[in-house]
Amino acid sequence: MYRKPVAALSNPAGLAARAPSNQGAAPRLGPRHVRRPRAGEGPAPRLRCAGPCASFAPLRRYPHIPLSFALLAITACSPACTPPDAKNPEGTPSGSPAADAKPSERDKARDSLPKGEELREARGVSLDKLSDSQRETFFQLINSEPSACDKPHSIAVSLRDDSTCRDSMIVAQLIADALSAGAATSAIREALDMVVDSLKPKTIPIDGRPVWGSENAPVTVVVFADFTCPHCRSEAPKLRAAVEQFRGRAKLVYKYFPLSGPGHDRGRPAAIAAEAAHEQGKFWEMHDQIFANPDAMEDDDFVAYAERIGLDVPKFRASYEGKKGEARVDADRKDGETLDIRGTPAVYVNGRLMNELLFGGTVGGWIDDALKR
Repeated sequence: MYRKPVAALSNPAGLAARAPSNQGAAPRLGPRHVRRPRAGEGPAPRLRCAGPCASFAPLRRYPHIPLSFALLAITACSPACTPPDAKNPEGTPSGSPAADAKPSERDKARDSLPKGEELREARGVSLDKLSDSQRETFFQLINSEPSACDKPHSIAVSLRDDSTCRDSMIVAQLIADALSAGAATSAIREALDMVVDSLKPKTIPIDGRPVWGSENAPVTVVVFADFTCPHCRSEAPKLRAAVEQFRGRAKLVYKYFPLSGPGHDRGRPAAIAAEAAHEQGKFWEMHDQIFANPDAMEDDDFVAYAERIGLDVPKFRASYEGKKGEARVDADRKDGETLDIRGTPAVYVNGRLMNELLFGGTVGGWIDDALKR
């Protein structure tokens, strides 16, 4: 069943960090491909798309988040996008008492906030679009929500006293924009768990991984992808285009995340073939050949691509057939599982998980934010 959003904003005012005007429009990522759950993990919510639609990959880690709030910040999907009712690993529908019994870390932080006078200021946050009642709700929220920088005070105190906490201002602006778009207070509170978590940088090993762009660039965009994932294929050129907009200031790093299940049996061999090409300094050339030929991914096809891009074919064969790159592929996959990646492509900008609720929902917007930190 298609759920009509309460409202749809393609670019929340004051929140989207747009690419500089001389760089053109930043590419927007499309839908993600969902991985199969690991043993004992339970089914991951899936998003089926028959046409272009917005990404819900980051939200899969928080299946209880109401879709109405997610859709406040992104362009609504066509009716062909059908997100089914989310369930937790035990199969209990989210929203039931059993599913909501375990408090999140932010729930605990909320409960431990000092009680005191409610602050009525929000430096740096645009409240122009809020009605009087929405302003009241906004101040209630920022006084009862903990700092986005893990400090023992509220977002309101953070805005007043902690100029180093950029994320509290970002979250406060998101709250204001969501309220002005008609989001319910409960939906905002639930979504903040995902938003705040996405802003916390994760450590991602990148040594020896293929790099597009300047090795010395201050911003690192990491993509976990699978060669049999159609969404990875369609987004690959957009990622590189976004990085190229920031000449010398951003680089793209590729990590393998081969999926399993029907339609993905050649993802792992393709990754090993790409790694064999990487050994000869031509990962991106092989990357492009594989993505350009989704219906030709047999062993002989990889050898043909190796010859086409000018590799030492006997050396390539020895590496590929001996599965020399298998350990690298497995290590990347393990890194992704540690991050609890649920879908591909999964994109991290300086360790922060990209989502479409912030910075215009574009890679360029996230890069621009990273450069300001």
